[in-house]
Amino acid sequence: MATHAVPVDASKKDEPGVKEVTTHIPGVGPVQAYFKVVTTDDYDGKTEKDVETFRFSSPILLESEQEVIGEDGEPEKNDDGSTKLEVVKLWKTVAYEIDLGEGSRDKLVAALAPFVEKAREVAAPITATPVRQTSSGPSHDLNAIREWAKSAGHDVKDKGRVAAKVIEAYYNSTGKPNPESTSRLL
Repeated sequence: MATHAVPVDASKKDEPGVKEVTTHIPGVGPVQAYFKVVTTDDYDGKTEKDVETFRFSSPILLESEQEVIGEDGEPEKNDDGSTKLEVVKLWKTVAYEIDLGEGSRDKLVAALAPFVEKAREVAAPITATPVRQTSSGPSHDLNAIREWAKSAGHDVKDKGRVAAKVIEAYYNSTGKPNPESTSRLL
């Protein structure tokens, strides 16, 4: 995602999108800073006006090596005794998200137009939503997340729920392990 905080001076504190951040530095005391939260076009890397997030799916061609199974149900062997492999090609649909300004959106629409013109509209596939653990599950340091989120320009309240996207951004930004992470090494 191309959303980021750009430091600005106090003279711009009343402009749209500018957030005030106050933090305490030991030995110095409270320090105020101002940041403008902007979303930049992922394609051109510079457009900040009228940028919107688009989601789409596209097929990609994958290659996978698989063992060659003989008529006896056992893997076939090469002359050197290693298992014989074959390359299998398959198509996989991958979901993407991109932030685009008006010019990049126009380019994307123009590039897809001949294909969309011939395509059939279908209902979007239903995807399973992961079940979150309740209070007995892993916990987050919400005070640290709120403090980070405010300094990063996110709009969070002092009490109540913290949006999942803010929690995810916190772990991505700080490099700390997310206790709710479902990724495991296989």
